[in-house]
Amino acid sequence: MADFEVSPEIQAFAKEAVWKDGRWMAIIVKAMFEKYGREAIDVLCQAFSKFGQEEGERYKKELGWAGREDEINVAVALRDIYANVHSHVGAAGMDIERIKFSENESESHVPFCFIHDSWKSVWPEGSKYMCEIISKAHDEGFMRGLNPKLEWTHHAEKKNPDGTVQEGLARGAKYCKMCLVLKKK
Repeated sequence: MADFEVSPEIQAFAKEAVWKDGRWMAIIVKAMFEKYGREAIDVLCQAFSKFGQEEGERYKKELGWAGREDEINVAVALRDIYANVHSHVGAAGMDIERIKFSENESESHVPFCFIHDSWKSVWPEGSKYMCEIISKAHDEGFMRGLNPKLEWTHHAEKKNPDGTVQEGLARGAKYCKMCLVLKKK
């Protein structure tokens, strides 16, 4: 199921915009990684997490949710806020299969991600960093900005207890798994 239904014209425009954005980001991140190594990725993750949180707080205010954090559960965050803010990515052709969807938790599988493909076109071996920087760090921050009780997990970069990383599109799996949970405390 695709969350974003748009006209072919809008989809073509969004694809071009997301493709270009993904490529220039990959070029910058690749250059930083080549010069500074893993530290560059860590710094970018911190920056994107902070940016995501600020973005979440800003959209929460703009969309009338400021001061109502306790009302922002998983369903509200994904359906009413996040989908509207990031519809350009969906319009570009990101497929999202909802496996679970409730007020307290969701699980989604993403079998195709256009921005991942754009990174891969520039830096195939570094496309995994797109997930870590954007899908993980940014989206964790964004959800935290909406409601600190929301916990975002992008399993393509989630570490297992033994230190290995779970599979996702960037590592050749059939899909990336993303979860959002409303923590009790």
